[in-house]
Amino acid sequence: MKTNRTISGDLLILIAMAMFGSLSLFLRILPHVSPLAFLGAFQVVGMVSFFILARAQGMPRLTKRDYLLLVALAVTATLNDLCYFFAFTMTSVANAAVAHQSVSIFLLILAPLLLRERTRKEEWVALIISLVGIVVLYSDQFGMSGDNRSSLIGISLAVISGLFYALIIVLYRIIPNPDRGITISVVNFWRHLISAVLLLPFLPLMNLGNLHVQDALPIVGFGLAFAFVASGIHNYGISKTRSLHVSILGKSEPVFAIAYAAMILHEMPTIRVLIGGALIVGSSLWLALKKEK
Repeated sequence: MKTNRTISGDLLILIAMAMFGSLSLFLRILPHVSPLAFLGAFQVVGMVSFFILARAQGMPRLTKRDYLLLVALAVTATLNDLCYFFAFTMTSVANAAVAHQSVSIFLLILAPLLLRERTRKEEWVALIISLVGIVVLYSDQFGMSGDNRSSLIGISLAVISGLFYALIIVLYRIIPNPDRGITISVVNFWRHLISAVLLLPFLPLMNLGNLHVQDALPIVGFGLAFAFVASGIHNYGISKTRSLHVSILGKSEPVFAIAYAAMILHEMPTIRVLIGGALIVGSSLWLALKKEK
C-alpha cells in the first residue's frame, strides 16, 4: 500500500509540473494579451475556486497577525507572478524557466534567517554550483544588441521571481495552522483575494478593451489550469508522496517548459543555457539525494 501511495503521489507531482511548464505558451501564443490580464484571471479564478473549498472546510476566525502574514504572502506572490510572467515576454522560455530555479539559492539563504533552519556544508556547495549556473546563463547574453539587453532584463526578472517564490515557500511554512482551521485552501483564498485587490489599480494597463471575444476562453482557461487544477493536483500530490520525491520531481518544470518551447514555438536553447540549467537543477537534485542519504 505504501508503494502505491508513493507512485500515485509521484505521478500527480509530475502531472502538475507538466502543466506548470506550459504556462509560457499562453503568454507567447497570445502576445496581444497583456500578462497583467492573464494574472488578473489567475487571481479571480483562484479566489473563487478556493473560496468554495475553504467555505466547505469552514472559515476560521483570523487574528491581526494572520491578516498581516496573508497580506505579506499576497504581495510577495503578486510580485513573483509579475516578474515571472513578464520574464517570458522578454527572454526565451529556456532562460526564464531555468533562471526561476534560483529559488533553491534563495531558500538556502532565507531558511536559516526566517525559519531558523541550520544549513550544512553540502547545501553551501549546492549554492555555489547554482550561482555558477546563473553566471553561465547570464554569460550567454553578453553583448550590446537591443535583443540581448531585453533578454538580460528577462533573466533578471526570472531570478527576482525566484527570490519572491522562496519567500512564498517560507510564508507557507509559517501561516497554515490546521489546529486553528487555517488550511491551505483558506490561505490560498485570502492570497488570491488580496492579490486581486492589489491588481485593481493596474486594470487600465490590462488593455481589456483591445481583447477579442475569442480571447476569453484561453484567459479563463489559463486561470483554471494554473490557479486551480495544477495547484490542486500539486498540493494533493504533496500529501501522497515523500518530500524527497516532491523536491526531485519539482525540478522537471523547466524541462517541460523547454520541451514545449522547442516543439510548439520552435525555440531551441543554446549550449550555455543547457549548461547553466544543468548546474542549477543538477545541484538541487544532488542536494536532495544527499539529504536522503
